[in-house]
Amino acid sequence: MANFGSDNAAGIHPKIIESIAAASTGTAPAYGTDRLTESVENQLADIFECEVTVLLVGTGTAANCIGLATLCSSVGGIFAHSEAHIVNDESTAPELFTGGARQFTVGGSDAKPSLLELGEAIDMVGARGVHSVQPSVIAISNLTELGARLSAIEVTAYAELAKSRGMKLFMDGARFANAVASGDESPAELTWRAGVDALSFGATKNGAMAAEALIFFNPAEATIAEFHRKRGGHLWSKHRFLAAQFEAYLENDLWLELATASNDSMARLRQGVASSKNASILAGGDGNELFIGMEQDIAKELEQRGHTFYAWPSLPKGYRLVTSFNTTDEEIDEFVDDLT
Repeated sequence: MANFGSDNAAGIHPKIIESIAAASTGTAPAYGTDRLTESVENQLADIFECEVTVLLVGTGTAANCIGLATLCSSVGGIFAHSEAHIVNDESTAPELFTGGARQFTVGGSDAKPSLLELGEAIDMVGARGVHSVQPSVIAISNLTELGARLSAIEVTAYAELAKSRGMKLFMDGARFANAVASGDESPAELTWRAGVDALSFGATKNGAMAAEALIFFNPAEATIAEFHRKRGGHLWSKHRFLAAQFEAYLENDLWLELATASNDSMARLRQGVASSKNASILAGGDGNELFIGMEQDIAKELEQRGHTFYAWPSLPKGYRLVTSFNTTDEEIDEFVDDLT
């Protein structure tokens, strides 16, 4: 039966397992001073077509929170959509890592923060000078938390708003590979060329075991990040095993190959759901996430037949379906048949 619960449920791609095993032979310097880490840093500089500072960590929460703590002080404010992962799914980790920075949320369709609401919220929050939280960061996600893709034009609009208020722009890229694979814009065009200051570039949801890259596009801003990583307990001693995952992930564009596979599976699933009289499409589908509406008794019947998916709290009668790099056509067709 289909497991559309999360792309975290998928296994590790064989090439990444092989790379981890290869890195286990012999010895290597610790804490990121090894050859593999240097190679990955060079690969990412090539992919993003610029000088970058890269910090490898084992979880998306660490990548997001170290990035936010680097760009936002303890007296700062972080502005994001009310659906954002950093708001709803990382407990109080952003507050912990930043030392108490406050998060503010706005609305907007498809979990894309409304530019109008952002501007109004930023100006209101910062209106009382020293008595106010200091607006510091606008945080966006690509894909968004409702499965929508942000174009370079859309990212640029957030960057322009941030810069006009003296703020930074941070991008949660847990599914950045899916966003790149579903469009024709380059990684550079979707990030630093559009005004992004830092990106958490995910691999775990796309075939890695546990590996995320925090990327700063202005290396001068990243100095303190290494201390946040160490202080937070996320500097691996056997760092080469993080790098080994990324070396295989990036080599010959495996990351795009895997993201394209999960996106293609979603396109097939979306088409099947759209043809069903028992469900409606609520959001998503740009990458590998789809949000559908269906009656609770139908959802229960699908679960009883062995299919896995999650109810989505903010969408009435809404459920999230996520495809992975190893989702099969048979899984999709079985789910659609049972849904229909």
